[in-house]
Amino acid sequence: MHKLLSLIAIAAGLSAPAFAQIAVAQHDGTTDFTSRGITGLQDGWAHNGYKVDRQGGGIGSGLVGWTTIMQDQNCATLETFQFAVFGGNADRVTGLPGTPGAWGQPDSWPDVNNVLGATATFFSPAGQPAGACAWIYTTNFASPVDMTTEGDVFTSTLLVSNLGWTADGSSSHISISQASAGAAAREYPITSADANTNNEMNNEFGICWTGLGPASGGGVLTPGSKRFWLNNLRYNHTSRSGVEDTSGQFGALFGALGPQNFGMAGDYPDAANITGQPATTPRADELIWSDQHATDFAAGSGIGQVLLATTMLRDLIAAPLPLAGTGLLEINPTDPLFNIGASIPGMVAPIVNLGTPTIYDPLIPLTQQPGIAPILHINQVSIYAQIVRLDLVAGTASLGSCDAHSFRL
Repeated sequence: MHKLLSLIAIAAGLSAPAFAQIAVAQHDGTTDFTSRGITGLQDGWAHNGYKVDRQGGGIGSGLVGWTTIMQDQNCATLETFQFAVFGGNADRVTGLPGTPGAWGQPDSWPDVNNVLGATATFFSPAGQPAGACAWIYTTNFASPVDMTTEGDVFTSTLLVSNLGWTADGSSSHISISQASAGAAAREYPITSADANTNNEMNNEFGICWTGLGPASGGGVLTPGSKRFWLNNLRYNHTSRSGVEDTSGQFGALFGALGPQNFGMAGDYPDAANITGQPATTPRADELIWSDQHATDFAAGSGIGQVLLATTMLRDLIAAPLPLAGTGLLEINPTDPLFNIGASIPGMVAPIVNLGTPTIYDPLIPLTQQPGIAPILHINQVSIYAQIVRLDLVAGTASLGSCDAHSFRL
């Protein structure tokens, strides 16, 4: 269904923590249409995967909740809703849990037995006027959930069967990604020439799964097309990787507020248009980072700096390094790129506003930086980053979550 009417904000579920929150999305915020992903003949969960082992998971970056957008084609009638966050690593065939703690395991599927949080079944608000509307539900945990042991998490929505759902029933907002050459899609990179890269993108990032899974007596989990349910995870004290389009296409084609994109194109940027997009729809991405500081970190008294590396400590010692009073160092401090951000204008920024994300936008593009530019053209290269916050008055520090830019030829 394409008709999206009033947006109604409502809170659902567990309880509200008093923490700073930042949404971690896999899309640019555009809504293309609504969908169930399954037929109206059956109940089923719509799952959207987040690779927490790539983006998120640092101490101080616990999961504080999630946001779900639901379309109701007739708000005058009550609909049944339930939302959940599941862990990953389920076996494709049985639906049962896979290897525990398999950080970075490829092709992870939702594990419906690994419930990180779930609302009770509830009804949409009564007494509403007839017609279509969209409900925005916010679900909070009583306290942040540590994501360091999770390889994947899935924001999931239970869609109750309704044969007449196109006229009266619930569905979820969808953002379609276009992976074909020549597309200037913000959400997803174009198809890679590398088979392993395509496997990663097609089976791990942002794919919608539907079905309850055999372990719960439902149908087999089925991966859908490259779509993104518009449901966001929310983290405390976090940072994100992204890109900034220099061609002007993002705003012109998608009505975006600006050229910054923290959707899937931010995970797989095309920093030098190496994919050869045509002149009418070029990709010319510059790397940027965003960081939102917790309320207990003083504004105007410190700085944030982006730390870079091409390797992670998990690759070397199987576990991140806890730093007392600071957080969890995920990236490799012996990597040649570590701390190089200190010499790049724009990679260090003052902490001024705790409620608005700070954008770290290199004044000199990283694609032109000595020591960085050459590796951007190597197949299967990732640049990992963490943002360290230094309170120069209190003498304290904290680390943001681990983020990654991946470059694929």
